[in-house]
Amino acid sequence: MEREESGNMEGMRDDAPQITGFLGRGSFVVVSARTGIDLRGYVCDQNESGLLLDARDPSGDPTGYEFLPWSSIERVSAGG
Repeated sequence: MEREESGNMEGMRDDAPQITGFLGRGSFVVVSARTGIDLRGYVCDQNESGLLLDARDPSGDPTGYEFLPWSSIERVSAGG
C-alpha cells in the first residue's frame, strides 16, 4: 500500500529540520558509513560530491577532517 504524503504535514513534528539546517555548517551529526564505521562530528561543508566533517572521538576531542562521498554513507543522524 503506497501512501501519498507530498504536502501532507499532519503527522510531522513541528521542529522537523530541513536539509539545509540538518546538514548546515556547524551541525553535529553521526554518520554511519558503509564500511561499518560511525563517525561523529560537525559539518564543515556539503555539496553534490559528499560531506566534509570535523570529526570527533567519543570524548569530543577533534580527530581531523573526514570527507565522505555520498555513496559511502548509509545514514546521517542529528546529534549524538
